[in-house]
Amino acid sequence: MHADIAAAIDSWEEQWNDALEAAVAALKTAFPPLTDYPRPVSHPILRLEYEEDGRGGCVCVDEGRATITLDHIPNKVIARAVDEIEFPYLDYADGPLAEAPPGTYSYDCEASSSLFEFTLGDLGHGKVDVWGATIPDAVAVLDAVNRALEEHDGTPSKPGEEPET
Repeated sequence: MHADIAAAIDSWEEQWNDALEAAVAALKTAFPPLTDYPRPVSHPILRLEYEEDGRGGCVCVDEGRATITLDHIPNKVIARAVDEIEFPYLDYADGPLAEAPPGTYSYDCEASSSLFEFTLGDLGHGKVDVWGATIPDAVAVLDAVNRALEEHDGTPSKPGEEPET
């Protein structure tokens, strides 16, 4: 391999790793409870995990896209976050998710090929599932869920900050 080609590949790899690190930083900033999961050698997928107060899930970054799974999230939190994001429409929802009965509501974004699915559970807790989201879209979802959780739990956004009332 020519030295110029090797240098170009090294440059690309360095920039790719910087982009992945920036994506992880943005995701963790939006949803601070995320923690690193050990990455196997030469494994292309970065994984972050979340477990807190009986809730859990993970965020994976692969090929510059994010997949999110959050389980046992209060329905009110999911509804507040989704209504704040203002998706153009959600399949099976006739209005705000805060007014919707238990069920699964989804948005298939044709522009980005992402799928957003929100399940309001029968027992008051549901799921957030997002597949193939751009990093900015994943950050928006995580940020909205995080702020709704903080409000629901009455915890401040940042140390020393008072919770919203």
